[in-house]
Amino acid sequence: MNTINIPVLALRGMTAFPGETVSFDVEREISIFALDNAMEGDRRLFLVTQRKIGVSEPEEQDLYEIGTVCHVLQIIKTSETTVRVLVEGEQRARLHRLWQASPFLQANVELLEEEPVSEAFQKSPRTEALLRQTWNQFSEYVELVGSMPDEVISKVMDCRDVGYLADFIAQNIALRHTDKQEILEEMAPFVRLRKLNGFLARECNVLSFEHEMEG
Repeated sequence: MNTINIPVLALRGMTAFPGETVSFDVEREISIFALDNAMEGDRRLFLVTQRKIGVSEPEEQDLYEIGTVCHVLQIIKTSETTVRVLVEGEQRARLHRLWQASPFLQANVELLEEEPVSEAFQKSPRTEALLRQTWNQFSEYVELVGSMPDEVISKVMDCRDVGYLADFIAQNIALRHTDKQEILEEMAPFVRLRKLNGFLARECNVLSFEHEMEG
């Protein structure tokens, strides 16, 4: 078991994924202190989502078990009390114990490895069918949403890595944070993309109904 001690930053209503860059504003004092501690060390933080957005002083039971170890790329002070942070997700991790709550959250976490996918499986007809289903549903979603950055669309259409594709789409579309958490917690890449397709199908249905109601 590969465990590390690391400062923790609790996210409200958002999720960080491995391999993705994400920016967000930080205001809470415990989060600012966690950032300071990370910058004094190896610039790594454990980003984990709160179960309820309204909790202002999260304890261990208020946090999901699975989060992402991230590398801090940039911090910009935007006001007297707020900083904007840019991080890059590195690896999924499981929260073992939140052993410090003040002046910032610090935890012992276990670094998690994805379930391996063989080359033969990646090139199988089953995988091809799943990828085509994803591309079709994503194209429908983009059409219904009406706006999506070109670089996001091209990256999705060029990607054949089922695990990364699920993470990338989940990071870049408007899903509930509970849905994103479910994608983050799934260690089997093929299953993860299947779950993501289920969420995509639901979002397309909801958007279609919204357009009908507007009409």
